[in-house]
Amino acid sequence: MNRRDLLKLGTLVTATTVFGATATSSKEELKSNETKTVSKPLNNKDRVIIIGGGYAGLTVAKNIRLHNKKVQVIVFEPKNIFASCPYSNLWFGGVEGVKYDNLIFSPLEPASKYDFDIVNDKVISIDRKRKVITTLTDSYEYSLLVLATGIEYDYSTFGLNDEEAKEVYAKFPASYNGGFEQLSLKKNIEKFKGGTFVITVPKGGYRCPPAPYERAALIADYFKTKKLNAKVVILDPREKPAAKAKGFLDAYNTLYKDYIEYRPNSNITKIDLDKKTIFFDKFDAKEQEITKESLVFDDANIIPSNKASKLLLESGLELTAEGWGRVKAPTFRSLNDDNVYLVGDVLGEYPFPKSAQMAHSCGIILGEQIARRLNKEDPKEGSVFPHNVCFSLVSKDSGIYVTHEAYQDVDGSVKVKTELFQDIDKKTFDSTKAWYAGITSNIFE
Repeated sequence: MNRRDLLKLGTLVTATTVFGATATSSKEELKSNETKTVSKPLNNKDRVIIIGGGYAGLTVAKNIRLHNKKVQVIVFEPKNIFASCPYSNLWFGGVEGVKYDNLIFSPLEPASKYDFDIVNDKVISIDRKRKVITTLTDSYEYSLLVLATGIEYDYSTFGLNDEEAKEVYAKFPASYNGGFEQLSLKKNIEKFKGGTFVITVPKGGYRCPPAPYERAALIADYFKTKKLNAKVVILDPREKPAAKAKGFLDAYNTLYKDYIEYRPNSNITKIDLDKKTIFFDKFDAKEQEITKESLVFDDANIIPSNKASKLLLESGLELTAEGWGRVKAPTFRSLNDDNVYLVGDVLGEYPFPKSAQMAHSCGIILGEQIARRLNKEDPKEGSVFPHNVCFSLVSKDSGIYVTHEAYQDVDGSVKVKTELFQDIDKKTFDSTKAWYAGITSNIFE
């Protein structure tokens, strides 16, 4: 099967997957499940179940098998295609040589090479007491469980009810998940004839902090190249960009003075779809006052707040105040279950950026730790810490970047050292391509 066939299959995702909703069960159903026979028992063999086949989940699976050849590893992923979010902004912005094929990969290739299983099914519940997960079609017993469930969308922080959220999602897709969201946003960009194109920055913690700002720059570059009478307006609840602020603002003020309008301290309260109007509270730092404002737009990339999978809450795992997963420092073990690990964007205990590189780096470490634990060896938790590098293009051939290095402080807490490289540099474009080729080949080849 070629990538084009995979792409067609990748659009066939259920509505529950789109909004990240998990099926819920009544108390009677849950009680009934406790007496049901598990359709896929362990049968005296270790089994690691990984929920989520993204950058984190696939990396964990591969690295378990690199260090343990006996354990059964199963990855559950409801989408039947891997469409990368990293690098997608280059495709949106029409960067030369970047095609949608560059974003599409088949997890079947590493699964075959490293001997783990990919199951195209949705996990709807976790019974931690029985160590059983239930999918839409089966139930599986596990020895150890890894949650690499990524993010879900939360449109309620924009004042939208469920029906309004569905309409916003369909018309102005966030494209913070791969697949049909990306295809729809790309089409919207290409058919845009001019006017105001809005990009909203999520409230709270969210996947890839620089992504909305990079996207704004590359879409503005595309409009500029097409000589459209257009403006990209960024509505950000923060007082400055969440990452690489100086670099992005320099690019906006020099490269896109007539094409980008950055509006900080803008807290969206409501979106009127019929009138294509966004209402927001604007905080004036100088006057220390809030004014109510509105913005009429012609098209938009509405990126809502992010949240962790409902599976965490429904299975009783400890969460941070913001709703992300908590773990026992300096490990990836759930704070209240030693047999459950959290990795990737779902992780909230540490000050890690929610990025593909950080997910991949954590996945390499966690995979070996799990393998060592099952080998009855010291897992050496806390001996190695992840790192992150994040490249952001600000034009078709230049960019900026940041690095993060995690470490354990003397008080036992896990912290991150950040180093910024915010001078716009054409060499960063080559580094971006090399990084993407490296991380994807490490997972899929």
